[in-house]
Amino acid sequence: MKKSKPYNLSPARGQALLNFEGRRFPDKLDVFETEVIETVRKKQSKAQSLLSEESDLNADFRNLLIQGDCLSACAYLKSRSIKVDLVYIDPPFASGANYAKKIYLRNGGKSQIEADDNTIGEEVMYGDIWQKEDYLNWLYERLLVIKDVMNETASIYVHLDWHIGHYVKILMDEIFGEENFRNEIIWHYPDNFQGNVNRYPINHNVIFYYVKTADNFVYKRLQEKLDKKVKRPTRIWDKTTQKLEIDRDHNGAPVYKEYSEKFIDDVWRIAQRPVVVPGNKEHTGYTTQKPEALLERIIKASSDEGMIVADFFSGSGTTTKVTSDLNRKFVACDIGINALQTTRDRLVKAGANFDILKINDGLRLFRNPAQTTAKIFSIIDGFRSRTDLDLNDFWDGGIAQAKGSYTPVKFSGIHDKLTKELLDVYLEEIYKLEDTDSASEVVIIYAHKDVDIDQASLDKRLKRIAKTEIQVKLVSLDSLLGEKKDALFTPDNADIKITKKGNKYKVEIKKFYSPYLKNKIDEYNAKKVKSGTIVKIGNAGLEMIEAVQFDTTCRKVWKSNSDLEDKAGVKDRVKAVYTLATSNFRMKIRNIAGDEIIIDSKEISG
Repeated sequence: MKKSKPYNLSPARGQALLNFEGRRFPDKLDVFETEVIETVRKKQSKAQSLLSEESDLNADFRNLLIQGDCLSACAYLKSRSIKVDLVYIDPPFASGANYAKKIYLRNGGKSQIEADDNTIGEEVMYGDIWQKEDYLNWLYERLLVIKDVMNETASIYVHLDWHIGHYVKILMDEIFGEENFRNEIIWHYPDNFQGNVNRYPINHNVIFYYVKTADNFVYKRLQEKLDKKVKRPTRIWDKTTQKLEIDRDHNGAPVYKEYSEKFIDDVWRIAQRPVVVPGNKEHTGYTTQKPEALLERIIKASSDEGMIVADFFSGSGTTTKVTSDLNRKFVACDIGINALQTTRDRLVKAGANFDILKINDGLRLFRNPAQTTAKIFSIIDGFRSRTDLDLNDFWDGGIAQAKGSYTPVKFSGIHDKLTKELLDVYLEEIYKLEDTDSASEVVIIYAHKDVDIDQASLDKRLKRIAKTEIQVKLVSLDSLLGEKKDALFTPDNADIKITKKGNKYKVEIKKFYSPYLKNKIDEYNAKKVKSGTIVKIGNAGLEMIEAVQFDTTCRKVWKSNSDLEDKAGVKDRVKAVYTLATSNFRMKIRNIAGDEIIIDSKEISG
């Protein structure tokens, strides 16, 4: 992994300032190498090509779907001098919950599981449990870098709710300037019926709308149809009173006009429920999916055809899908593989052309940050929770040692870089352990760190300061997961058969096996054995496959053959038999949890 010289970040511009303990003000942005891991190209009709040429303001720009964090994605855009015209982000809400999706067996609709539900449990998509200060530091840095890649005429919409939105409003004022605030939009979804609660039901989110420069930005007033026509008095500008007055006829009676549309205001009544109901055309199974109508309104109001629209927390891919439908360009990124796959498949179905880039930041992930974090402590021998060891909330837990002693463990997180400033905060907590006799060593696990932080320099510093005798051990997440890769990253395997028939080749999946899913099914069955609703997998194991793709170009970058792409819905099953015009291909099989294997035809015997 190579890293270029960091970029300096533009400072915040507003006067509003949110102060809290541990507040950080980052000023640099690391740039990592990227690689194109897939290209998706749909054949366009002549009419589509002409339409694209007429409205394309960014002819040389290719739509981008980036596997990586918002910071790394923005660093890539800066390194390529790419500016975006509109940003919509739907970041975590600091809601205090983990969001999961159900894992469905693809059994063709036949199920032996209770209530005709062919799920074998859930997979966490992303975690939304934060200390408030950590969240605000995390989002502040990302808002700074997003502002740096926005055109001067660009707008940004930040989608949140009651949990943290009021704090983020102050951060937005600080970064973009209070004078550039345009609206607090209320998205009201009256179809979200709630049960017996001891407060008013919460049926709305907030969206903060800012522009980069108040005197030059794209905005078009939109109208929406009324349920029924209404009559209203006509108003005219009175030059004498310098006010809007009611227009009147020669008898002094108000002049009425009938309206079937009205200008959209800052309360948006858009249904949420149809999006999350299986069978709806928008439904993807992604827990926090937003409706297309919501994004269509934002994109139409604040961008023109051919402009670049960015979503740095792609999730289910609603922004990119609507952007493509409206003949705009897009940049989208997400760090979770499941979100990336959901977005990718949705764009393929919509007929979009795009490249998928991977950020080579050296971070090894187990599907997504939430699942990676959950796995970290399970693979540490002797690990105990902080409650078991009577540690405060700062520590994630510890490693039990002999005679009641322990080694406290702190993980800096997937998203945070271990800097000198952050290390200073950690050391203050470590000094407090001197009052106990139970800890002679602590472990700090990090995903990223500053290049000038290492074990040797830390040891020298601790010796020089002489505040503690406790040894502090730095462990990289990559090395920790690397040591346990056999337990964490056991690959799936498939038995593939190729048969030549005339000038064609039949490719058949004879058998598929996933060790991870086998364990998950066994766990499910262990809980359900008494009810007699256990899951039975066929000999071929096809129920565990979600999608199959083929690359018949066999070049360095994967290019799916759209005619051969096979994705099974919740009540479907993959075909498992495919006819190719060549025996030279690569085959990608994705299981229902999102893990993928690639099989080269050269590796298939017989």
